[in-house]
Formats: sequence, structure tokens, C-alpha cells
Amino acid sequence: MPRYQAAAPAVELQPWRPSTWGMLVVGALLAGVLLGAAIAQFMFQGSFSKYEYHLWRWEANTLLDNLFARASIGPDPNQTQGESAVREYFALTSQIRAQIEGPAPDAALVDALANERSAYENDVERLVERYIDEALRDTDLERSLPLFASAELLWPPVDFELTSPPRLLVRSPRDRIERVGDTLLKNDLSLADIEEIESDTTDEDSVSVVVNIGGIAAYPAIVRDDRSYASLVETASHEWVHHYLAFYPLGMKWGDGGDSETLNETTANIAGREIANLVHARHPIDLPEDADGRAPPAPPATVNFNEEMRALRLEVDRLLAEAKVAEAEQAMESKRQFLAENGIVIRKINQAYFAFYGTYGASPQSSNPIGPKIERVWELTQDVGVFLTLMREIEDIDELDELLAALEG
Repeated sequence: MPRYQAAAPAVELQPWRPSTWGMLVVGALLAGVLLGAAIAQFMFQGSFSKYEYHLWRWEANTLLDNLFARASIGPDPNQTQGESAVREYFALTSQIRAQIEGPAPDAALVDALANERSAYENDVERLVERYIDEALRDTDLERSLPLFASAELLWPPVDFELTSPPRLLVRSPRDRIERVGDTLLKNDLSLADIEEIESDTTDEDSVSVVVNIGGIAAYPAIVRDDRSYASLVETASHEWVHHYLAFYPLGMKWGDGGDSETLNETTANIAGREIANLVHARHPIDLPEDADGRAPPAPPATVNFNEEMRALRLEVDRLLAEAKVAEAEQAMESKRQFLAENGIVIRKINQAYFAFYGTYGASPQSSNPIGPKIERVWELTQDVGVFLTLMREIEDIDELDELLAALEG
């Protein structure tokens, strides 16, 4: 009986093209589990540990939601639906803020409005993420994945969550302005809680202040849910820049002390601002002033806040350089009272206050020359992709000076 041998079927080998989001989710899962386990095992329990906010829990709680979202399980609004969600979300935000900041807030109404707003949250997130992604793809910042050179993508993908960010406890020595230790705190602290924490972390050598923050570059980024539409786009863009820089020398230096945080924050501020401008140019959404997420306008201030703060920062720098700590603290308190009398209420101004806001080099609370220098880099490049490609390699102010010299030459 003859034997027949079947011919082997033709097989065309295809290169493996892994799902970008699949790789991201797997990486985030592994990193989150390992980090969370390490923190849970070795985390220091301080005197106010019950008030602390732990990012690893945020990562763990949002991981599943993002897995579903990136697998297209969930809302993916088209342009019309997305813009409608934006209009509803920020109109409700303005109503919530008007109620909270009014003379007699109605807690039940605030809860009802917040519940109504939550129906639009995911659509707003997805639409703004898409807008930012589109703007960034025009900046030539896409890159190839390691081992998969043919797969170019924007890395890391734009991803944020609208929520209430943690608060931040900032510490500074009394005799100079310097951030010497920050602690994330829960976002639902009462004024009594805040004052207790500040009291426990203030002594004859150091001072502290608890501040609100607009966002934090966790992944997904945490972005405030009670700001205007313009603020949302800029903050989400700012936090993405931190995500991007984390893979380059500049971002890797964040947290090293000295000028590293100012270099990072000022770069993210400028790039975030310009990315937001690209988004608004591509997708203009005109919202009424009373329905764009802002609170009702307060009476106009009778003084120029930026000028007053700038002058105060320079005076405090001078007094501390002369070892006149008490005089510097008196100057800050006097200015705080003066601002309050003129319609600008700031709960506390001290060395820690300036240490935090001074990190953002372009702010009036900063006397660091880094801010103007990075603004000059932007003026000379005028392109988000070029600007970030240059700034991502900068590790210190000397390298920034060299870059400026090369650009101006």
C-alpha cells in the first residue's frame, strides 16, 4: 500500500506586534504590585501617618479601570458627544464652586450636583486625552519601543484621572528657603487637621505648610476635578510632560534636591502651557464665563499680587542672607495681612510656602534665575518637540547655560 506524505503547509512568519496598552498594563501591574508590597512592608509610620496619602494605593485602585478603558471597554465619545460632555461637566463644576464658595453652602445640593457631574467624567477624560495625544503627535515626539523598532508610538500614552488630588506638606529650614522633605496627605483634611500637622512639623529650626496641588504625575496622572476647562487641559499636559521626562536625564534627576526640581517643574510648566495652546488651536471650545468650571468672579483685588509677591520674595532672600530670620518672618506675616486687607487671602506665608511655589521658576514667588533661562530656551525654539528634545537632556544649570549659549550663538 503506497504511502503518501502530505506537503508541509506554507507558513508566513509575521513579526510580533504586541498591544501597546497591553504592555503598559502589564508593566504597571508588576510595578504597582512590587512597589506597593515594598511600601507596605517598610513604610515609616510617622507621628501623623493616619493623615498620609499613599500613591501605590492609587495605582492599585485605578489599574483595573484603566485596563478596561484601554481595551475599549467603556466610553469612547465621538467629537459631538465629547464636546457635549465637556459643556455639561464644566457647567456643573461652576455651579458646585458657586455653591461651595457662597455665603450659605447647601451640602445636599453640592452632593447632587457632584453625582450628576460624575456621569460626564469619563467622557471628558477620554476626549481631553485624545486632544492632547493629537497635539503631541504633531511634535515629532513619537519613539520606537525597545526590541520593536517598527512600532512607533507616543510614550508614555496620555492618561489622567479627574479627582481630588492629595494635599502636600512642605518643609523648609527657617534660615533659608529650601524644600527639605515633602509628604503627601489625604485630601479630606479639616483646617484643624492641617493646623495640627503644621504645628507638629514646626520647631525652632524648621517651618512647614500644607498646600493644595493641581495635579500629580502618578500614572495615570491625578488632575483636579474642580478647575476650569483651560486649567484642566494645561494641568493634564503638564503632568504628561513629567511622565515623558521620567525616561530621560532631566526627569531622572527630579527629587535629587538643589535645582533639579526647578528645572523639571519649569520645563513642565512651559511645555504644558504650549501643549495646551496647541489643543485649543486645534479644538476650540468656547464656554460661557459662568459655565467653564470657574467660580463666580471675586471683587477685583486692589493690589498687584505678582508684584507684591516678587518684592516680598526678594526682601525675604535678603533678610535671610543677613541671618535676620525673625525680621524675614515678620515681613512675610505683614505682607499676608496686607494682602488680606486688599482682597487676597492667603492662610500662611512662610519659608516653606516660598520653597514650594519657588520650585516653579516662572512664578512670582521664585527668585531662581532658572525660570527666565528656560523661558529663553522656549523663545529660541518655539516648538514643543524641539524644546523637550533639548531640555530632556539637561541635568544641571551649567548644562542649561551651555544649551542657551549654543542656541543664541
